[in-house]
Amino acid sequence: MKKKLKRDKNKTMTEQVYEKLEDLIVFCEIEPGTVLTEAEISEMIGAGRTPVREALRMLANESLVNVSRIGVLIPEMSGSTQLQLLEVRRAILKLCVEKAIDRLTEIDKKAIQELLDVVDEQDDVEFLYWLKRRHKVLAKCSKNQFIYEELRNVQGLSHRFWYFYAKKEDHKEGQTLHKYILEAVLEQDKQKAVAAVDDLIDYLEAFTRKNLI
Repeated sequence: MKKKLKRDKNKTMTEQVYEKLEDLIVFCEIEPGTVLTEAEISEMIGAGRTPVREALRMLANESLVNVSRIGVLIPEMSGSTQLQLLEVRRAILKLCVEKAIDRLTEIDKKAIQELLDVVDEQDDVEFLYWLKRRHKVLAKCSKNQFIYEELRNVQGLSHRFWYFYAKKEDHKEGQTLHKYILEAVLEQDKQKAVAAVDDLIDYLEAFTRKNLI
């Protein structure tokens, strides 16, 4: 008898299935290269076929799954894909910080400071959850809903690659570089913020090339 996904009254079942599957893929609990059926996924996470199908559609938009007649494929790790994603992340993140600085409110500043207060305390798993929060906070600061959608579409595969290869020293460096971006936005210094984005993406590109498979 399958264990049902515990219901969260604050989220739709599709949202809960999406988050559960995203975690299973990003943290490689479902191995890259695995092919599953919708029925197998439904059984695995304890949810009905309809929310599973809807969640898979969302994950496909983020390239975390490939859905075809043969089943649901979890993509293999790809360094070349990561480099393409980073090109997009560089452009979107620069736009995001520029608009955030233009439209920053006191509430936004408080949200950014809350992120800064805890960034150094994160382990490798907690850091990825922190990054998801950071994307939401910065996108909200930009007052542009499409920026968040685009950031979300490119972050999943990047986070999986990072989690799979990053070592302790990489997490420390990553935390520092992300912190510099938030600090620059808080200071409302566009030049510093854009430079911090370049420093982050340059580092991630070098990290990706080092771990190309």
